[in-house]
Amino acid sequence: MLRTKEVPFLFNQILAGIAVALSVLLSFTVAQAQNVPAIKLNGIIIHPYVTDQLDVGGFVNAAPTHVGTGARAARLRNGVRINIRKQVEIGAIWDFGPAPNGPMRLFEGQASYIGLKHFVFTAGIFKPSFGLESMQAQGDTMFVERSSISTITRNLAAGIERQAVQAEVYGNRYHFAVSATAGTAGPSENGNQRGMAFRLVGLPVKSHSLLLHLGISGEWVFRPASARNEAPALTLSDDPELNPGTVSKYLDTGKIAARSAGAFGVEGAVAWKKLFFQGEAYDILINSSMGSDFQKMNFHGWYGQLGYTINGSPRAWKARSAAFSSPSCNTNQTVLCNGYGVLEVAARYSEVDLQAGQVEGGNQQTGTLVMNWWPTSILRMTLQYEYGQITGGNNPERFHAIMSLFQVKF
Repeated sequence: MLRTKEVPFLFNQILAGIAVALSVLLSFTVAQAQNVPAIKLNGIIIHPYVTDQLDVGGFVNAAPTHVGTGARAARLRNGVRINIRKQVEIGAIWDFGPAPNGPMRLFEGQASYIGLKHFVFTAGIFKPSFGLESMQAQGDTMFVERSSISTITRNLAAGIERQAVQAEVYGNRYHFAVSATAGTAGPSENGNQRGMAFRLVGLPVKSHSLLLHLGISGEWVFRPASARNEAPALTLSDDPELNPGTVSKYLDTGKIAARSAGAFGVEGAVAWKKLFFQGEAYDILINSSMGSDFQKMNFHGWYGQLGYTINGSPRAWKARSAAFSSPSCNTNQTVLCNGYGVLEVAARYSEVDLQAGQVEGGNQQTGTLVMNWWPTSILRMTLQYEYGQITGGNNPERFHAIMSLFQVKF
């Protein structure tokens, strides 16, 4: 006989299984048609949305903890995006992952007014504009996971599943957005958080073969979240830029009693023919109140990554998000571009320091190599090697890891 606590768990697993089956069925349907299906009804266009990812791999060598290997559906995001007479956009997307044992929740539930040229006004649950890597769609990032500093900073007041309102203006060479944010969707302790974020991006150089992207981002939490009968607090943490489902967060400050907090940083990218460089650096400030003491705590991090498109058209800049798409086929072929599919290789180095004052959140350095292959525009396979070390903090570690990714995205 099932226990009461087991019912929600089984229900989640059933829904996750249905989501996987539907996404696989849709992927085969789209792969055969070689285009994204859309339903048009008298000025209304409905686009199915799928970003489903299966991660397999783990730590071939790690010390002192032997965390091993595993497999999980890291993301199972399925839903629709609707355009109504080119005036309103609606997004309704549910995240069924990570599976197994993931907290399913609403990934996107928002409405945007797009009837005024170059302007977008959005309200609901969505991803506010903040940071270059954050604004790349998860399926378009070079690596299996974003850099740790990108994840940590955006989760302060921006990031996915965020309750927010936003105004943005963009063109072929610029993007500016400002947003007021609250907590994230679903059950959590940050529902009563209040903050704001902004991002400013420009392209000082844009030619046929060369593009220079420069930008700044900032966010401020002026009312940190507080759980019931507890003081306001913030936590900075992340997995080691991969997660096969067997590892805890090596970078972790634990709860920091905070009056306010913010993150400010710079971003840059250079695209020259098939060569692509991207990097960001951020400083994080927390105004902490530990007991009767008031402290200013500073944390920081950065990353740089270099990629090369071996076969196909290189990454292209998208004005709406001020970020870069995946490589694509440079011919009319939709299967195995030029007989090989689209191929990309890349390398990344990143650092994060979460140690300040009494807080020992760890210091992480990682180096990563990756190869991405798109046999069709909606299917992606990735093989990634990562070396990392975490010193200080509660979970010092040194590891070698290999991760593979299978992705369906349209």
